[in-house]
Amino acid sequence: MESENCEVDACACFGAMADDEEEEEEGGGLVENSAAHDPDAMPNLLDEDLTRAPTMDPRNQSQERRRSCCCSCWTTIAVIIHIIILAAAILGMIPIGVMTSVMRAFMSGVVTFIWLVYCCVSVTSNLVSFFIGPARKEKHSDGDDPPSRLSDLCNKMGCLCVGPPPPSACCWNKIPWSIAISLLLVLEGILLLTPVLASVSSFHSLDSDSNSGGIIFDEAKAVDPRPSPFSFGQYMLPGSFSQFGGYDNNAGRAKTFKYKDGCEPECELDIHIPKSNGESTPSSSSGYPVIFHIHGGGWDSGEKSTPLVPISYWLNRNYAFVSIQYRFPSQTPGGATVFEQLDDVQDAFDYITSIGAEEGLDTSRVLFFGDSAGGHLACTVAYRSGAPGIRGLVNLYGATEWEYYMDSGGGYLEGLFEKVLPSSATAKDDYRNVSCSTYATSASAPILTVHGTWDTLVPMAVSEHLHSVVTTLGVSNLLVEVPLAEHVLEAGFYSVGGQMTIFAMERFVAAQL
Repeated sequence: MESENCEVDACACFGAMADDEEEEEEGGGLVENSAAHDPDAMPNLLDEDLTRAPTMDPRNQSQERRRSCCCSCWTTIAVIIHIIILAAAILGMIPIGVMTSVMRAFMSGVVTFIWLVYCCVSVTSNLVSFFIGPARKEKHSDGDDPPSRLSDLCNKMGCLCVGPPPPSACCWNKIPWSIAISLLLVLEGILLLTPVLASVSSFHSLDSDSNSGGIIFDEAKAVDPRPSPFSFGQYMLPGSFSQFGGYDNNAGRAKTFKYKDGCEPECELDIHIPKSNGESTPSSSSGYPVIFHIHGGGWDSGEKSTPLVPISYWLNRNYAFVSIQYRFPSQTPGGATVFEQLDDVQDAFDYITSIGAEEGLDTSRVLFFGDSAGGHLACTVAYRSGAPGIRGLVNLYGATEWEYYMDSGGGYLEGLFEKVLPSSATAKDDYRNVSCSTYATSASAPILTVHGTWDTLVPMAVSEHLHSVVTTLGVSNLLVEVPLAEHVLEAGFYSVGGQMTIFAMERFVAAQL
């Protein structure tokens, strides 16, 4: 087989090389035997040798082909690794809404692990090859010492070259390529680690708030809380291999109730009760404290019992979890307004209050929890209701301040607002009437908000405005800013946003319930 074939299909040539060697050995034997039994053939063979141009020894030729094939294979692998790392790093650093959070949740951690391993192998192998030096003592035709086998292999893999280059013609052996690879690794590291490094101050701030205790956080009451706001090891592994951290949304153990008629989709709610050994074990005689969840989805999509912070995580910590479905404009004949959706949430809360005792719920200890559009509905109903049983509120990047948002110039959400507002009403009044801060008072429940600074769907300024209002009123509150995080920042149990959200929520929930 010709050496050019190795470059076309590098990996396929490994099997062919063995055949080449066998052919060369068999061919040599044939020449010897024919020469020995047919003396007349000797002159012809000599004549051919004299007219043929000088060629490399067949065995050396085979070794060179093998080296070339290895080089091509390792080069291909190295290129693929760099493409994967760069693609994940770049896509994770472009603020493109939910997709940015999804990319980070599914790729950033494990790709960071691959990059780190690649860097360690590169640096270690080159240090070893540099200090060990050449392993073979024979000289090349040009008089230079050959590289060690380890150095030869690492150069073929695209690692940084410090020793003398091997005789094979790999592009990685040239000094400019070594510099390019080192710069590429640095660039990849910067892109991959920036979301983590940018959040270091937020990690410290959260940890400090946790240790201080008080109304917002109570680590002592939290059941099996995360020890720190962020674990780099868990971020890499299991990372994206465990999107829910070993937990689930436990839909199979939920009891479903219809809390009102006339809704599309059906106005239903799921009640998830903690169980131990198949038996319900209330944390007190009055029942389980309740996390009351309202899903997001732009006020026109989404499904109950599908939070990204898994339901069974809370069940394992002795909280009941209630998740509701509310009507959508696109599925309701004649449409549905945001005012009707707010009424749905209120009706669902009233319903569990009425059946709570028989279902093992302590409805005097309820915490509202919503994300995105659900955060807006949860915040507005909790503050508008003012029910004494509502002990706290968790708002994940909710579009809570419609009036402020429109006064600030509007944007992407304006079209969604118009879809769920009554056409006959005055828009300015509507924006005020569906804004959470409109109903905030000094007696309002404490609120925890987690929001990403890169959120392109719901600007960070919306949550900043809400918290400035409740702070002025004297309401206990905490706004957790996640640097460079996009919408749906809690995607991925071990992502930066996921770990920070869970760390803050479990301590806040324990303090309120």
